[in-house]
Amino acid sequence: MRSSRRAAWFFFPALLLCVCLSAPPAHAAYVSRFEVNTFEPAVDSGQYYTQYSSQNLKAWQGTLGFYFDYANRPLQFVGIDDPDERQSVIDQWIIANFYGALGFTDWFEAGINVPVALYNWFFTDIAGAPEDHGMGMGDVTLMTKFRVVNTENSRVGFAVMPYVMFPTGDGVRYLSNGSVAAGLRLITDFILHERFNMTLNVGYFARDDVTLHAVRMDDSFTYGLAGNVDFGKGWHGIAEIFGTTVIRDFFSESSSSPLEAGGGIRYLFGGTGFALDVGANAGIIDGVGAPRVRGYLGLKWTSPVTEECPECPPPAPPPDPRIRDGKIVIWGKIYFDTDKAVLKPLSFPVLDDVVDVMQKNAGVRMVEIQGHCDWRASDAYNMDLSQRRADAVKNYLTGKGIEASRLTAKGYGESKPIADNKTVEGMAQNRRVEFVIQQQDF
Repeated sequence: MRSSRRAAWFFFPALLLCVCLSAPPAHAAYVSRFEVNTFEPAVDSGQYYTQYSSQNLKAWQGTLGFYFDYANRPLQFVGIDDPDERQSVIDQWIIANFYGALGFTDWFEAGINVPVALYNWFFTDIAGAPEDHGMGMGDVTLMTKFRVVNTENSRVGFAVMPYVMFPTGDGVRYLSNGSVAAGLRLITDFILHERFNMTLNVGYFARDDVTLHAVRMDDSFTYGLAGNVDFGKGWHGIAEIFGTTVIRDFFSESSSSPLEAGGGIRYLFGGTGFALDVGANAGIIDGVGAPRVRGYLGLKWTSPVTEECPECPPPAPPPDPRIRDGKIVIWGKIYFDTDKAVLKPLSFPVLDDVVDVMQKNAGVRMVEIQGHCDWRASDAYNMDLSQRRADAVKNYLTGKGIEASRLTAKGYGESKPIADNKTVEGMAQNRRVEFVIQQQDF
């Protein structure tokens, strides 16, 4: 753990520097406005872009990263001359978010996000004033997160995340709330499959009550839903939908209830700790902060966690959750052409997962591929058909590189039903292929 603590010496100065740089100048005069930027990255090493998972950084583990966010027309008001038209106040911008986080225990972490508008095509709402393409700070966010339920022990996790936003931004250009704002998120995530996770974030955001151009922004309800799919070999797909609504209006006004959705890909660079994000969103409800289109690019680095024990053997890898009760548990059915031993293409992803299990678990020495049928046709016919189907599966696996010496195929016909053969549903369950582990090194 000492090496992880050494890494903390790098993160503490970095976070302190972010705070110092974000401090507002002494001459700054803020007015009560509202911040338009609704894209704020999750600052820890979670599985999503803007939504948080319940899991925390480990003790003295840190992460640093940045996002470049381009948004087209994130702020429009009702036109001054024509109420039926929308007047663009912020036509487009590019915001860089610089962030970092540090775990203090396995259940508590803290982090910071510093947004900087690199380009802001701003049309002031003061009549006759020229457009502005300048830069500016945004409001700095300081977050803390407390993990309550750990997904390492359960398929459902839970965490609580209080956060504070400081008025370090330019309120005139809608980059700041003009005063301290604070919020609380409740985070629940779900492990739906070994390669598919989801998270739900809901919360309360407290800020000043401000009305500009007939748009009233006040304390709000925030929400977001995201999913992460592991495609293998470092590639992940991420989808998100998130929004907010002013509590006193609660979805009755679209202008104060922005909603956007989108997604993209993440690539993990092996064991280096680096991850690259690329994605795009679109506004669904045209409220404050929801752009017509948004594109973003991010890069982050998360420090590894290592135990300092030169004489200790490397820790054993966690058990593969796809191996249970002496079987390789498949996530879908194996389909064949009717009355044939020809595999259908929709079975290939399921079988590829079996290949992945056997490649990653060399201790699985022998697997019996069992073919089973329902009770239709004769015993001899079903025995022959189930054997041919088991052989077809074996041929597929060996064709993907699994040694034939680790596989055996056997057809059981209709002799081992697991459901009632007198019903359609029961027969469908009895027509199956199972992968039973007969020899395994522990």
